[in-house]
Amino acid sequence: MVDTNPATSAGAGLGTVATLGVFFVVLAAGIEVGRSGLRQAVREGTAIVAVVEFIFPFYLGTLLAQALRLDPLPSLLLATGMAVTALPVSVRILIDFDLLQTRLGRAIISVAVVNDIIAFAMLGVILTLQGTTTGGDLFGGVALGVGKILLFVLLVSIIGWLFLLKRADGRPHLAAFTAKLRRPEAAFGIAVALALGMGALAEMLGIHFVVGVFYAGVFLTSEAVGVSQFALVRNTTQSVGLGFLAPVFFAYVGLRISITQVDWLLVAVVTAVAFLGKIIGGAIGGYAAGFRGRELAALGVGLNARGMMELLLADIGLQAGIITQSLYAAIVFMTLVTTVCAPILLKLLTKGPNANLTI
Repeated sequence: MVDTNPATSAGAGLGTVATLGVFFVVLAAGIEVGRSGLRQAVREGTAIVAVVEFIFPFYLGTLLAQALRLDPLPSLLLATGMAVTALPVSVRILIDFDLLQTRLGRAIISVAVVNDIIAFAMLGVILTLQGTTTGGDLFGGVALGVGKILLFVLLVSIIGWLFLLKRADGRPHLAAFTAKLRRPEAAFGIAVALALGMGALAEMLGIHFVVGVFYAGVFLTSEAVGVSQFALVRNTTQSVGLGFLAPVFFAYVGLRISITQVDWLLVAVVTAVAFLGKIIGGAIGGYAAGFRGRELAALGVGLNARGMMELLLADIGLQAGIITQSLYAAIVFMTLVTTVCAPILLKLLTKGPNANLTI
C-alpha cells in the first residue's frame, strides 16, 4: 500500500475537510451534467465527438501505460485520466469567453458531460476490480466486480425513476415534498441527504462514494426538485463546493506531492501524450461532426481542461494504492499544465476577425 499521508503534519488535518470538498465538488459536477446534457449531445450530433475524443486519448494512455510497464489497474486509471474533460472547468472557461451559447461551446459541454459519466463509470470498475482481484482468483474477482457494478447501475436507475415519480397533479413527489417544507434551506438539506445515501450505497457495493454522489447530482434536476428549489440547490452546492472547499482539496493534493520523488521525465511524457491525445481526438471527432478551421482546432484545445475530475482520479487512485507517488505527481502536474493552457490557447483561436464561430 502506498503511503498517502501529506508531506507535512499540518496537511494531515486537512484530510477530513478535503474529503468534504470532494463530496460537494462531485455533487456540483453531477448537478451540472443533469439529464439534459446527454439529450443535447444527441440532438446536436456531438455524441460522435464525445466517443472519438474519449477513445483516442484513452488508447494513447493504454499505449503509454504499456511502455511504462504498468499493471492493468494503474493502466486503466492513467488511460481514463488521459481521456477526461472536466465539466465545471469547461463551463467556467466558456462563460468567461462568452462562448457558452455557441456551437463550439455546446459541443465542449456535451463532450465533457459524456466524459464525466464515463470517467465515473470507469472509476467504479477500477475500484471494484481492485477490491475483488487482490490475492484471489482473477476470473472470480472480475465476475464479482462486474456483478456489483451491474447491481449498482440497476439500483441507480430505480432511484432515478423514483426521483421523477409523479403525483396525480403531475408534479414529482420530491418537488412537492420540498415545496411543503417552506424553508429555503430544506431543498439543499434533502439534496445532501440523498447524495449521502447514494454515496453510502456505492460504498456498500465496494465502489467509491464519489460515484454514488455524482449520480445523485445527475438526478437532482429542476424537474425532480422544482425550478426554484433546483436553483437554490445548484447555487449553494457550487458556492460551498467550488468557492470554499475546493481550494482546501487543491491544497491537500499539493501537500501529497513530494518533490524529491517527482520523475520530471515521466511528468513531461504524460503531459505531452495527454495534450496531444485530446487535440487529435477532438480534431478527428470534430471533423466527423462538421467542425472546420479554427473552430475545429479550438474544439480540441477546449477539451484539454481536466481540472478537478483528474485530480479526483489521482487522489482516489493514490488512496487505494493503485498508483505510485511518482505517477500521482505526474498526473497532478499534467492536470495543472493542460488546464492552464486550455483557456490561453482557446482565447487565441476564438478571438479575432477570422474566428468564424457558429452560433
